[in-house]
Amino acid sequence: MKHLHVTIALAALALGGCAASTPESEASDVTPQMARDSAELQTYRIRSWSAPDDKTLIVEAVDGTKYKAELLGTCFGLSYTTRLGFVNRGINQIDRFAGIVLPDGTRCSFRSFDEIVTPATSAREAEREAAKEAAKN
Repeated sequence: MKHLHVTIALAALALGGCAASTPESEASDVTPQMARDSAELQTYRIRSWSAPDDKTLIVEAVDGTKYKAELLGTCFGLSYTTRLGFVNRGINQIDRFAGIVLPDGTRCSFRSFDEIVTPATSAREAEREAAKEAAKN
């Protein structure tokens, strides 16, 4: 019985350490430039995609934002395939750690996954920032 109490106390201490939160100062250290380098796209937000060559994939979101995925190597058959599947880590999100699979089973991993910044996306981002400022006031 004594061992049971000790085990429960140790488990409570271990779980208490897991519940510690990150200080706000660390969360505020992330700048927009840092966040931009780690582009993410929910899979249900994908509208279309195109492959200009066997090393690059362009993905368009439902809001018109475009993302460029560069592959680790040549993905033979990508430029002329009409369908593909996205391979992720089970979180329904495409990012630089994701990849694709072609109909013949060929798997290709991403080297990078970045948002393509155009004047239209810059204007959309400025509108979002203005809306956030208006909501604060």
